[in-house]
Amino acid sequence: MMNKKKVMTGCALALALSAATMTSFAAAAYKTPAEAVSGFTGKTLDEVTAERKSGKSYGSIASEAGKLREFQQAVSDIHEDRLNEAVADGTLTREQADAQLAAIRERQAACDGNGSGDNTGTGCGAGGCNGTGMGYHHRGNGYGLGGYRNN
Repeated sequence: MMNKKKVMTGCALALALSAATMTSFAAAAYKTPAEAVSGFTGKTLDEVTAERKSGKSYGSIASEAGKLREFQQAVSDIHEDRLNEAVADGTLTREQADAQLAAIRERQAACDGNGSGDNTGTGCGAGGCNGTGMGYHHRGNGYGLGGYRNN
């Protein structure tokens, strides 16, 4: 009976470790929205970048490929990772990071991938770096939303 408990405990531990490893691998799969679009659409990073520079949003590129929801989840994971880093380095509090992530997810839920791709804060995604926010490429004062336009 004791051996059976040890085997069950070992299996449960192995399963938990496996799930944790897969989760961290999935979150680390893409570092930028451009990489995510490239990965989901099969286009090269250069092709995605060229389309983005022509005015298409990353979301519209993903939507055209039928991968908008997958792209949105990947972008949410990217933002979550970066917000967790900001909490770890003391730039944000956990409450601030959670509020930003909730706002990002709320906008993504309403996003259909047809945003303009400009940086005006319209459409969906992380916002357009209005004011002095803790943008992902625009570190500044405060903790406002900023960063990529990932719609």
